[in-house]
Amino acid sequence: MSQPWQQPQQPQQPQQPGGYPQQPGGYGYPQQPQYGGQPQQPQYGGGFPPPAPAPAPPRGNAGLALIAGLGAALIGGVLYAFLLSAMADTDGQQPKITQFAYAGVALGALVGFVVAKLGGRNQGLWVIGAVFALAAIFLGELYGYALVTADWMEANEKQFASLGIETMSANEIFFSHFNDPLVDMPGAEGLFGTWKEDVNGMTYILMALSPIAAFGTAYRLGNR
Repeated sequence: MSQPWQQPQQPQQPQQPGGYPQQPGGYGYPQQPQYGGQPQQPQYGGGFPPPAPAPAPPRGNAGLALIAGLGAALIGGVLYAFLLSAMADTDGQQPKITQFAYAGVALGALVGFVVAKLGGRNQGLWVIGAVFALAAIFLGELYGYALVTADWMEANEKQFASLGIETMSANEIFFSHFNDPLVDMPGAEGLFGTWKEDVNGMTYILMALSPIAAFGTAYRLGNR
Protein backbone atom coordinates (compact mmCIF):
# COMPACT_ATOMS: atom_id res chain seq x y z
CA MET A 1 0.00 0.00 0.00
CA SER A 2 1.53 3.37 -1.13
CA GLN A 3 2.38 6.14 1.28
CA PRO A 4 0.40 9.36 1.05
CA TRP A 5 2.27 12.18 -0.87
CA GLN A 6 3.65 14.90 1.31
CA GLN A 7 4.58 18.37 0.11
CA PRO A 8 8.31 19.02 0.55
CA GLN A 9 9.06 21.56 3.22
CA GLN A 10 10.71 24.89 2.38
CA PRO A 11 14.11 25.48 3.99
CA GLN A 12 13.80 27.54 7.07
CA GLN A 13 15.57 30.89 7.09
CA PRO A 14 17.35 31.81 10.24
CA GLN A 15 15.34 34.15 12.36
CA GLN A 16 16.64 37.49 13.59
CA PRO A 17 15.67 38.73 16.97
CA GLY A 18 12.13 40.02 16.69
CA GLY A 19 10.94 37.25 14.41
CA TYR A 20 12.19 38.63 11.01
CA PRO A 21 14.09 36.32 8.70
CA GLN A 22 17.75 37.16 8.24
CA GLN A 23 18.74 38.21 4.70
CA PRO A 24 21.99 36.89 3.27
CA GLY A 25 24.72 39.45 3.19
CA GLY A 26 22.96 41.66 5.75
CA TYR A 27 20.44 44.45 5.31
CA GLY A 28 19.40 43.60 1.76
CA TYR A 29 22.88 43.85 0.14
CA PRO A 30 24.57 40.84 -1.42
CA GLN A 31 27.45 39.51 0.56
CA GLN A 32 30.78 40.76 -0.70
CA PRO A 33 33.36 38.17 -1.70
CA GLN A 34 36.26 37.64 0.66
CA TYR A 35 39.87 38.03 -0.44
CA GLY A 36 42.57 36.92 1.92
CA GLY A 37 40.18 36.94 4.80
CA GLN A 38 39.39 40.69 4.48
CA PRO A 39 36.00 41.89 3.22
CA GLN A 40 36.12 44.07 0.12
CA GLN A 41 34.89 47.57 0.70
CA PRO A 42 32.10 48.85 -1.59
CA GLN A 43 33.19 51.28 -4.28
CA TYR A 44 31.45 54.64 -4.68
CA GLY A 45 31.61 57.47 -7.23
CA GLY A 46 29.66 55.90 -10.07
CA GLY A 47 32.75 54.66 -11.91
CA PHE A 48 33.41 57.94 -13.81
CA PRO A 49 36.91 58.25 -15.30
CA PRO A 50 39.13 61.11 -14.09
CA PRO A 51 38.96 64.29 -16.19
CA ALA A 52 41.41 64.52 -19.04
CA PRO A 53 44.30 66.95 -18.49
CA ALA A 54 44.04 70.30 -20.22
CA PRO A 55 46.05 70.47 -23.46
CA ALA A 56 49.23 72.48 -23.31
CA PRO A 57 49.09 75.84 -25.16
CA PRO A 58 50.74 75.71 -28.58
CA ARG A 59 54.27 77.07 -28.72
CA GLY A 60 54.97 79.65 -31.38
CA ASN A 61 58.01 80.55 -33.40
CA ALA A 62 59.12 84.03 -32.34
CA GLY A 63 61.55 84.56 -35.21
CA LEU A 64 59.06 83.52 -37.86
CA ALA A 65 56.35 85.64 -36.23
CA LEU A 66 58.57 88.75 -36.31
CA ILE A 67 59.54 88.27 -39.95
CA ALA A 68 55.96 87.57 -41.04
CA GLY A 69 54.62 90.46 -38.94
CA LEU A 70 57.12 92.87 -40.50
CA GLY A 71 56.19 91.64 -43.97
CA ALA A 72 52.48 92.07 -43.22
CA ALA A 73 53.14 95.60 -41.95
CA LEU A 74 55.06 96.56 -45.10
CA ILE A 75 52.42 95.10 -47.40
CA GLY A 76 49.62 96.74 -45.43
CA GLY A 77 51.41 100.11 -45.46
CA VAL A 78 51.90 100.00 -49.23
CA LEU A 79 48.27 99.02 -49.80
CA TYR A 80 47.14 101.89 -47.58
CA ALA A 81 49.35 104.30 -49.55
CA PHE A 82 47.81 103.24 -52.84
CA LEU A 83 44.34 103.58 -51.29
CA LEU A 84 45.13 107.20 -50.39
CA SER A 85 46.40 107.82 -53.90
CA ALA A 86 43.35 106.22 -55.53
CA MET A 87 40.89 108.28 -53.49
CA ALA A 88 42.76 111.60 -53.77
CA ASP A 89 41.72 114.47 -56.02
CA THR A 90 44.73 115.76 -58.00
CA ASP A 91 42.93 117.79 -60.66
CA GLY A 92 42.84 121.07 -58.76
CA GLN A 93 45.47 123.61 -57.82
CA GLN A 94 46.14 121.66 -54.63
CA PRO A 95 45.73 117.90 -54.11
CA LYS A 96 42.97 116.78 -51.74
CA ILE A 97 43.54 113.63 -49.71
CA THR A 98 40.83 111.63 -47.95
CA GLN A 99 41.81 109.51 -44.94
CA PHE A 100 40.02 106.39 -43.77
CA ALA A 101 40.02 105.34 -40.13
CA TYR A 102 38.84 101.81 -40.89
CA ALA A 103 41.91 101.30 -43.09
CA GLY A 104 44.15 101.73 -40.05
CA VAL A 105 42.04 99.24 -38.12
CA ALA A 106 42.29 96.71 -40.95
CA LEU A 107 46.05 97.15 -41.21
CA GLY A 108 46.55 96.70 -37.48
CA ALA A 109 44.29 93.65 -37.37
CA LEU A 110 46.30 92.06 -40.20
CA VAL A 111 49.60 92.54 -38.37
CA GLY A 112 48.18 91.33 -35.05
CA PHE A 113 46.67 88.24 -36.65
CA VAL A 114 49.94 87.22 -38.30
CA VAL A 115 52.02 87.79 -35.15
CA ALA A 116 49.65 85.88 -32.84
CA LYS A 117 49.06 83.06 -35.33
CA LEU A 118 52.77 82.31 -35.62
CA GLY A 119 54.00 83.54 -32.24
CA GLY A 120 51.35 82.10 -29.91
CA ARG A 121 50.83 83.62 -26.47
CA ASN A 122 54.03 85.63 -26.42
CA GLN A 123 52.86 89.03 -25.18
CA GLY A 124 56.15 90.63 -26.12
CA LEU A 125 55.44 89.77 -29.75
CA TRP A 126 52.00 91.36 -29.43
CA VAL A 127 53.63 94.64 -28.36
CA ILE A 128 56.14 94.44 -31.21
CA GLY A 129 53.26 93.79 -33.61
CA ALA A 130 51.56 96.97 -32.37
CA VAL A 131 54.80 98.91 -33.03
CA PHE A 132 54.96 97.40 -36.53
CA ALA A 133 51.37 98.51 -37.19
CA LEU A 134 52.11 102.06 -36.01
CA ALA A 135 55.20 102.26 -38.22
CA ALA A 136 53.26 100.82 -41.17
CA ILE A 137 50.45 103.36 -40.95
CA PHE A 138 52.99 106.21 -40.58
CA LEU A 139 55.05 105.14 -43.59
CA GLY A 140 51.86 104.39 -45.52
CA GLU A 141 50.71 107.94 -44.93
CA LEU A 142 54.00 109.39 -46.17
CA TYR A 143 54.30 107.13 -49.19
CA GLY A 144 50.66 107.84 -50.00
CA TYR A 145 51.46 111.56 -49.96
CA ALA A 146 54.39 110.87 -52.29
CA LEU A 147 52.09 109.03 -54.71
CA VAL A 148 49.54 111.83 -54.59
CA THR A 149 52.22 114.50 -55.12
CA ALA A 150 53.63 112.63 -58.11
CA ASP A 151 50.15 112.33 -59.66
CA TRP A 152 49.45 116.00 -58.99
CA MET A 153 52.72 117.09 -60.60
CA GLU A 154 52.01 114.93 -63.63
CA ALA A 155 48.50 116.39 -63.96
CA ASN A 156 50.00 119.90 -63.91
CA GLU A 157 53.11 119.07 -65.90
CA LYS A 158 52.81 122.07 -68.25
CA GLN A 159 52.60 124.55 -65.40
CA PHE A 160 55.63 123.03 -63.68
CA ALA A 161 57.53 122.99 -66.99
CA SER A 162 56.85 126.71 -67.44
CA LEU A 163 58.47 127.29 -64.05
CA GLY A 164 61.45 125.13 -64.94
CA ILE A 165 60.44 122.35 -62.52
CA GLU A 166 60.62 118.74 -63.59
CA THR A 167 58.06 116.26 -62.43
CA MET A 168 59.19 113.42 -60.13
CA SER A 169 58.10 109.89 -59.41
CA ALA A 170 56.72 108.80 -56.04
CA ASN A 171 59.90 106.88 -55.18
CA GLU A 172 62.04 109.88 -56.00
CA ILE A 173 59.90 112.10 -53.81
CA PHE A 174 59.90 109.60 -50.95
CA PHE A 175 63.58 108.68 -50.93
CA SER A 176 65.27 111.81 -52.29
CA HIS A 177 63.01 114.57 -50.99
CA PHE A 178 61.87 113.19 -47.65
CA ASN A 179 63.31 116.25 -45.90
CA ASP A 180 64.77 118.17 -48.84
CA PRO A 181 62.44 120.72 -50.52
CA LEU A 182 60.43 119.33 -53.41
CA VAL A 183 61.09 122.42 -55.52
CA ASP A 184 63.80 125.04 -55.46
CA MET A 185 61.59 127.87 -54.27
CA PRO A 186 61.49 129.95 -51.08
CA GLY A 187 59.34 128.36 -48.39
CA ALA A 188 59.20 124.99 -50.13
CA GLU A 189 59.39 121.95 -47.89
CA GLY A 190 60.07 118.27 -48.26
CA LEU A 191 57.64 115.39 -48.09
CA PHE A 192 57.67 115.12 -44.30
CA GLY A 193 57.18 118.85 -43.79
CA THR A 194 54.29 118.90 -46.24
CA TRP A 195 52.69 115.98 -44.43
CA LYS A 196 53.04 117.68 -41.03
CA GLU A 197 51.27 120.79 -42.32
CA ASP A 198 48.35 118.66 -43.49
CA VAL A 199 48.03 116.58 -40.28
CA ASN A 200 44.66 116.84 -38.55
CA GLY A 201 42.67 115.06 -35.86
CA MET A 202 41.67 112.21 -38.16
CA THR A 203 45.33 111.47 -38.81
CA TYR A 204 46.05 111.02 -35.10
CA ILE A 205 42.96 108.86 -34.65
CA LEU A 206 44.00 106.73 -37.59
CA MET A 207 47.52 106.27 -36.24
CA ALA A 208 46.20 105.38 -32.77
CA LEU A 209 43.67 102.83 -33.99
CA SER A 210 46.20 100.80 -35.94
CA PRO A 211 48.40 99.64 -33.01
CA ILE A 212 45.33 99.21 -30.79
CA ALA A 213 43.75 96.93 -33.39
CA ALA A 214 47.01 94.99 -33.74
CA PHE A 215 47.36 94.32 -30.02
CA GLY A 216 43.65 93.59 -29.57
CA THR A 217 43.59 91.08 -32.43
CA ALA A 218 46.70 89.33 -31.12
CA TYR A 219 45.25 89.22 -27.60
CA ARG A 220 41.98 87.64 -28.70
CA LEU A 221 43.66 85.13 -30.98
CA GLY A 222 46.36 84.22 -28.46
CA ASN A 223 43.84 83.55 -25.67
CA ARG A 224 41.36 81.64 -27.78
